Formats: sequence, C-alpha cells, structure tokens
Amino acid sequence: MKNTILILLTVFCTEVFAQVTNEVPVFVKPGTEVYVLGDMTNAATGTFTVGTEGLLDVGGTLVNNGSMTFNNASSLLRGSTGSDGTGSGIYYVKRQGTTNGSVFNYWSSPMVSYSGVPGFNEYLYDPNFGTQDFSDDQPADPGWFSHSGAMTPGAGYAGQGGGLHTFNGDVNNGNVNRPLVYYPYVPGNTAPGTPFNLVGNPYPSAISCASLVAGNPDVNGSIYFWDDDLSGGSGYSSSDYAIWNGTGSLGTGSGSAGAPNGTISTGQAFKIRALNGSAVLNFTNGMRVANTTQFFRMNGDNSRMWFSIEGNNLFNQILLGVLVDATEEEDRLYDAVKFHGNSSISLAAQSNDREYSILAFPPPHAEKSIPLSVFVDQYGTYTFKANRMENFEYQNVYFVDTKSSQYIQLFEGTEVTLNLEAGLYEERFYLNFYPDGFVGIPELTSNEPYIYNSNNIIYIGSNADRFENGNLNLLSMDGKTVFTASNLSIGSAATMINVPNIATGIYIVQLELENNLVHKKIHIQ
Repeated sequence: MKNTILILLTVFCTEVFAQVTNEVPVFVKPGTEVYVLGDMTNAATGTFTVGTEGLLDVGGTLVNNGSMTFNNASSLLRGSTGSDGTGSGIYYVKRQGTTNGSVFNYWSSPMVSYSGVPGFNEYLYDPNFGTQDFSDDQPADPGWFSHSGAMTPGAGYAGQGGGLHTFNGDVNNGNVNRPLVYYPYVPGNTAPGTPFNLVGNPYPSAISCASLVAGNPDVNGSIYFWDDDLSGGSGYSSSDYAIWNGTGSLGTGSGSAGAPNGTISTGQAFKIRALNGSAVLNFTNGMRVANTTQFFRMNGDNSRMWFSIEGNNLFNQILLGVLVDATEEEDRLYDAVKFHGNSSISLAAQSNDREYSILAFPPPHAEKSIPLSVFVDQYGTYTFKANRMENFEYQNVYFVDTKSSQYIQLFEGTEVTLNLEAGLYEERFYLNFYPDGFVGIPELTSNEPYIYNSNNIIYIGSNADRFENGNLNLLSMDGKTVFTASNLSIGSAATMINVPNIATGIYIVQLELENNLVHKKIHIQ
C-alpha cells in the first residue's frame, strides 16, 4: 500500500496560497505520494528526491532553485493553478531502458532542452521518407535516419542499449504541441510517405492513453509501442509492436510481454497515425497521471478475445472485441490496422478490405464472420489458440477451417493444431461469432432454411416456395465429421434425416446449399 502525504498550503483568512520552501535534503520513500495543494519552492540549499514509483503532485507554482531528482517510474504532476517560475535549479529524471546492447528502445525527452538520445546508434523517424510497404522494413524502414543533437519535446527517437538513463535540465510543463505528417493510409504502398509518426511523452510523469486520444480527434486512437519480441534483439518485426486502443492491448513475443497498461511512461516514445493534413498532437497537463496508474478496464457489457498462431518458434496475435459502442466500419478508438514487418509469420483479422491487429464490432444479432489472413514462410505444424476470452457467457465463437471442414467452438485455452504449407491463406480460416443459444439462423425469413432436432431426427426445410439441393455434415465439437447425407432436396416440406447411433452430446449440423452455408448446434441424446 502506498504512503500518502498531504500538505495543505491554503491560508483561508487571506484567500491566498501560502509559500512553502524546502531548504534541506528530502527523500520521499519509494511508492510514497506527496500532494502539495499550493505553491512550492525548492531553495538553492534544497535537494528533493522522489523514490521509485513515488509521486510529487504540486497544485500551485513550483520553483526549483536547487536540485530535484525523480527516480525510475516516479512522477511529477502539476496542477492547473498558478504559473511555473522554473527557477535556477536543475531537475534530474531517471528512466530505465534496456540493458541489452543489441535491443532498441523508443525514447522521448521530458526536458525543455536536452541533447543526445539515450544509448548509442541514435535514430529519428521521418514519415516523409518511410513507406507503407512492410517488405522494405528488413533490416530497416527507409524513414529511419541517424540523429545527433537535441531531442525536441513531443518527438520520438530510437536508441540502442540505453540502460538506466538520467535526463537533466528544466522539465516540460503545460501544453506541448507536435505537428504530424499526413499521407493517405494505403497499406503496401511503396512510394515514400506514411501517416505513422514517431512521437513521445514530453513530461516527467506518465500520460493517459485514453486522455491523449480523447484530446486529439485528428489522430487514430491506436498507439503502437516498440518492445522487443523476446528474441533479445536477434530479430525486429511486426511482433515487436505492442498496441493499445479503446478495445484493449496486445503484447509481443509470448503475447504478454510489454502489453500496454493504458499509460505512456516518462521517456516513452510511440507511433500514432495522423488522419488529416492539419493534424497536430497536443499534450496537456490534464493528460498527466502517475506512472503507477492501473490497467484500463473494459465495460462489463463488452467481450474480448486474444487469438494467436504459433509454430516454428514464431508467434503472432490479434485481439477481437465485441463492443456495444463499436460499428461495422473502421472505428478511430477501437480498431488498430496491422503493422506488418515480420517476414516469417503473420495473423490479421480482415474487414472492409483491410487487415487489423485489433478489430472491434458490435454484438451480432446473427452470425458475424471474421476472415483471417494467415501467412507462414515455411512448412510446419502451427497451433491456433484462444489465449484469453473475457465475457463470452452469452456468445459463442467458432474457429472455421474450410479446407479441413473443421468447425470448432472456442473456449479460453482451446487449441487447434494444423500442418500448413508455406504461403498466404486469405479464404480458408474464419472466426464466427453468434449470440448464445444458437449457431446459424436466429430469426427465420422467407428465404432462410430451418434446422431442428427432435428425438434424434434432424428436420430441414424452407419457408420459400422453392427447392434447393444440399449436403449435410454432422460435426462433433472438435470439428470431426461423424455423419453425412448427400443430395438432399430442401423445400417447404421438412426433410427428415435419421441420426445414427452416436454418443450423447452437442453437435454441429453443417448444411451446404447451392449459395449458402448454414450451421446449427443441436443436442443428441
């Protein structure tokens, strides 16, 4: 539990803020929160140090004439009252980067003026030269350029093996604005120009992802963080991008490493997509939060599923959200387009002719089918897995493999293992979502067939005054075909199919018609 110190500095009789001055060495223990409700001055003889994960929150004017140090993951928050007289002192802000000399971090500076990106092999990213073609990202996108000199507040940079770094100078406070570069989003475009900008947190505290997105309607609501994919720097690919948006977050490597927690820490840079030519990323004090802010929680009416493919020591994951506030179109706050770059494996959800790492849609009234784009560069055994599922008590999800006729209901931890040849698969794998209680047709119309089971006899018919030819497959819940019936004539009079003597349980009736494929869950007793 955190310790909290409240320093009340308001003098009610004079209706002014009292002035408190520190003239001695002060150390705030790790995890302790100190709130100053008025003005604060750190004198020339004062040294004020905030321990790891600690907090100093000053509501009035802060003047530093001495030395103020903020250790890793600690925060300096500022109030809306008063104005900052920066003083003649110096601030030290420490931030822990990777100690692996072959691994990069994305960095930003919390200082008004600071020279030199932490680590070595310093780079900046220019979207005017970067492309939207993932095939040129190995070994590096052409938008990367070597950098030396000052770090601009609000801009992002890349540095290798930065370790525990100490920024020093005068800290940023108040509004910081960063102009963005815009080009139309055209995935695969080989021409120079991309709407993805490398920007960074300019403050000596974290900022809220949700507040940043809400305060900047001219940017897409998905934030891309660089985090090594657990390869220790031996490979850099799309799996190195952890993603946050209003639907949730995706990590890297194992799927949990580096999963964003809803805040952007001190010294952290990230990529974000501009939506128009006048886009400017605005940072304000109102977006600032402590570096220890808790994880962003979803509304209880929403459902989320993390789904992955893994094989040949490779991993890729997507996040699907069934959200009451989502639409069938691309949502700025909830959908994250796929950042390609991995030349060996890729998994994406497809919608409206685009690929997504995070895709959200409203709860389906009937079947909602999400096509999957799957790429592997070599033959091998690959496992699809429902890594994590939240709030699916009233919905069913099925993994569909059209080639092997597998139709498997997914629960958290369900795995489907297949042998795949090298290549791109775009019309083979699907995730189908249904409301609870049925699989297939929830409401009959004049053109839809009906399927039901009575005393282990399957009845199939149509309300339409016409006949269709079809084939029936009865599938177990692990996707195996246990019974087939061919050349059925489906019309207004019900066709009856006697179910063979099979084990009691839940089965899937798959009805293949001339221009339709219908599924229905039944119980065999």
